[in-house]
Amino acid sequence: MIRTLVLTAALAFAGAAAAQDPHAGHAMPAQAAAPQSGIVTVPADGAMTSGSPERFSVNFPHAMILKTVTLTAEGRAPVVVNAPAAPAAATVSVALPRLVAGTYRAAWTAEGADGHKMSGSVSFMVH
Repeated sequence: MIRTLVLTAALAFAGAAAAQDPHAGHAMPAQAAAPQSGIVTVPADGAMTSGSPERFSVNFPHAMILKTVTLTAEGRAPVVVNAPAAPAAATVSVALPRLVAGTYRAAWTAEGADGHKMSGSVSFMVH
C-alpha cells in the first residue's frame, strides 16, 4: 500500500513538472555522459542551444581529419560545410553558418591519417 502511494505521488509530481517544462513537447534523445564510441560532439546529441552555435566540434579517441558537416532541418535545404584542410587531431571543429531556430541534424564525416573513414550524426535544437 505504501509503495503504491509513493509511486503514485512520484508519477503525479513528474507529470506536474513536465507540464511546466516549456520543452516538454520537444523530447530529444540524451547523449550518454561517456558514449561507448568515445566520440563527443559539441553541440551534443539532444542539446538545446541558446542561439546559433558558432562551431561544430568532434572529439575523437584518436587523431582524425574532419571532412564535412551536413546540416539538415525540416523544410530547409541541406547545408554542407566543408572543413578547411588541417592536420589530424583528436579534437576537430568547423565554423557553422548562422542557424535560425529549429531542430537540426548534423551528419559529419572524418578520415584518419591512415585513410580509415568514420561518420556519425547528432540532432540538436536551436532556440
